[in-house]
Amino acid sequence: MKRVHALIWLLLPALLSAGGLVTGKTKYVKFEPGDKVIFETDFHECPVGEFPEGFDKFEKSIECVEYDNHIWIAPSTDNGMRIWKKLEIGSNDFSIEYDLLINPEAKKGVYPKVKFRPLTKGKSEKEWQKEEYFGNEDYDVVFYGDRLELRKVGRLLDVPHPKAKKLHIAIQVRRHQYRVFADGRRLVSVPFNKTVHGFEFQMWETPAYGALISDIRIARYTKKEAKPAPEKLGIGVKKTKAGLKLTVPEKVLFDFDRFILKPEAKEALSVVGDVIREHPAKKIVVTGYTDNVGSDAYNLRLSLQRAQSVADYLIYCEKVDPKLFEIVGRGKADPIADNATEEGRAKNRRVEIQLSE
Repeated sequence: MKRVHALIWLLLPALLSAGGLVTGKTKYVKFEPGDKVIFETDFHECPVGEFPEGFDKFEKSIECVEYDNHIWIAPSTDNGMRIWKKLEIGSNDFSIEYDLLINPEAKKGVYPKVKFRPLTKGKSEKEWQKEEYFGNEDYDVVFYGDRLELRKVGRLLDVPHPKAKKLHIAIQVRRHQYRVFADGRRLVSVPFNKTVHGFEFQMWETPAYGALISDIRIARYTKKEAKPAPEKLGIGVKKTKAGLKLTVPEKVLFDFDRFILKPEAKEALSVVGDVIREHPAKKIVVTGYTDNVGSDAYNLRLSLQRAQSVADYLIYCEKVDPKLFEIVGRGKADPIADNATEEGRAKNRRVEIQLSE
C-alpha cells in the first residue's frame, strides 16, 4: 500500500455549491497584512536623484524619483537594477507588500520586467558577497510588462500596458501557504516551507525610469490564522449514536478512479485531524466507498486503498495514534444517493471517518 508523502501543492479546494463554483479566488479574497511591522519604507526621506538608504547590496544604477507627489525607486539607466535587503522574516505568519507603477512616460516599445524574490538561502556574510544572490526562483513574483506571474505556476493576472496606475502586490505566508494578491484580490496559493532571510527586487530589460517601486512593508502576524470549518471544505459532519462521523467527498480527496491523495486533500485532512483532537475517540473507523461503475472486486479494492490513504495521512502527518484505526473498504455498498445519475454517483464516492466514543 502506498504511503502519503510530502505534497507539492497546497491550494484551497474548489467547492461546488448551489450558487456555482466557489474557489480560493472567489471566496477567500480578503488580504489582511501582518500587524507587527519589521520593515517599512515609502522613501519619503530619500532626496530625488540619490540612492535609497536602508538596503544591504545593490547592482547597477538606482535612484529615488518623484512621481505623482510620491517618492519611488527606479533604475536611472536602461541597464535595469538589483537591490537586496537582509531581514530575518521567518518561515510562516508574515506578509510582504509593495507598490509597482509602470511609467507611461518612459521609453516606448520596451516592456519593463520587475521581479520580487524572497531570499531563502545564503544567510552568511560570505554568501552575501557573491555576485549572484540565491533564493528559490519558484517563489519569484514577476511582472513581465503586460502580466503578473508566479514562477512556480505561471501567469496570474493580465495587466494592460502602459498604465499609470499603482499595482499593489502582496504576499501572505500563513499556515505554510504562499499566497499572492494583487490590489487586494488573491490570485494563487502554493505550499511554502522555506525560511526567508531577506528580499530582492530586480529590473531587467527595463528602460530608465520605466518601472517604479515604493511603499515596501513587511510584517509578522502575532496571532495564528484559524483553519476553516470542515463544512467550508466540503466535509460533512454528523452526530451519531456512536460518536461524530465525518464524510469527505471524492472531489476533495482524490482524482476520479485514483487512490493517491490530491494536493487539496492536505487542507481537508488537516482540519479532520483537528476535529479528531477536539473529539477524542476510542476507535476510528475509516471506510471507503465507490459508485457502482466497474466490477465488484475492483471497487472493493479501490475503496480499501482510498480508506488506507486517508488513514495513512492522519497517522503520519496529523500524528493520530495508529492503534485507534480500523480500515474498511465497502466498494459500492451503502449508497447515499442514486447511482443512476452522475451527481448521485459522485456523492457515493466518499470516505467516512467514524469517531467512536
